[in-house]
Amino acid sequence: MRTIQLGKSGLQVPTVAIGCMRINGLNEKEAEAFIRASMDGGANFFDHADIYGRGTCEEIFSKSIGMNAQLREKMILQSKCGIVPGAMFDFSKEHILASVDGSLKRLKTEYLDVLLLHRPDALVEPDEVAEAFDTLHVAGKVRHFGVSNQSPGQMRLLASSLRQPIVANQPQFGIAHTGMVDAGIHVNMLEDA
Repeated sequence: MRTIQLGKSGLQVPTVAIGCMRINGLNEKEAEAFIRASMDGGANFFDHADIYGRGTCEEIFSKSIGMNAQLREKMILQSKCGIVPGAMFDFSKEHILASVDGSLKRLKTEYLDVLLLHRPDALVEPDEVAEAFDTLHVAGKVRHFGVSNQSPGQMRLLASSLRQPIVANQPQFGIAHTGMVDAGIHVNMLEDA
């Protein structure tokens, strides 16, 4: 499978990420077959979020394949945080740190390759996010950071406080989700951040 560099991270990822939002709809054997078939096809970039199945998607993912250090090194794991059940957001340092610890435990890994803030929060405190990212980076729990569904202005505001670069903006885009295109916002906006 063709790969691309993820932003300015130096990380080479397949052009297609495997979304794991609905993996909790599979039994363990089906989940294992899905994950292994993806990896056999060169698609080793798996996208998670702490909100997917309220954590069960991450648990099923790691349990179904018997996650271990050797297998982990063959994968690129991305997760997202910040959405709280009830359609609220929480980008506080405390919440980000707790969310990552929960994802690491459920995924049975020591680190995430990429952590994204899951959707924009109008009340975000960029300095508090920066503190959380610094803590996670220094601890080796997260290697790269990004966002999802943010405009160039939102990314610039956040980046003004960060010491780590924003390496990705993952927009919700598909046949039924064309809002980013309809609004005239270009996917390649990382250079502007």
